[in-house]
Amino acid sequence: MSLPRLALTALPFLALAFGPSPALAHAGHEHGLVAGFMHPLMGADHVAAMVAIGLWAASLGLKRGWLPPLGFLAGMAGGIALALKGGAGLGFGFVETAVAGSLIVLGAMLAMAQPFRPGVALPLVLAAGLVHGLAHGGEIGGAAGVTAIGMLAGSALLHGFGVALGVASARYAGALRFGGAAVAALGVVLFLA
Repeated sequence: MSLPRLALTALPFLALAFGPSPALAHAGHEHGLVAGFMHPLMGADHVAAMVAIGLWAASLGLKRGWLPPLGFLAGMAGGIALALKGGAGLGFGFVETAVAGSLIVLGAMLAMAQPFRPGVALPLVLAAGLVHGLAHGGEIGGAAGVTAIGMLAGSALLHGFGVALGVASARYAGALRFGGAAVAALGVVLFLA
């Protein structure tokens, strides 16, 4: 697929991502494994962050590519657990601002195409996972454990999609930077919303 064709394919998804909606944690879902699995797939903010992690993982190769998704999922599991315990007193506005900020940071890391430095990048990935977990976990009602497992599985699927997209677009020099810039731009839009 040529880069212009790839850009045209991505255009409808970018239009949806940049639509005028704030970073919301998608309240109103039922609970359980399937609902938990679908939850991360339903919001542009969560999709963008998790696909960005997958893109980044693809750029690292097999030796280190597993670190960003695993770090994100570990942080997300911690955030869900924290949210289930009351969110440590963090307000919804803080969490949503932090989600937008995580998109800006993750997107900037991709756009700058910096090599993975575990001492710096892994804490950022863990923090991004933590705030996304807080956003997701704040809505879990009944069947919390099963719903959380579904959320983590849905997030892992999005990481896998990002890896596949990263591998497919690896021969296009600017694709990773373009994807990062799009994620960061979405973060700015959500931050200002």
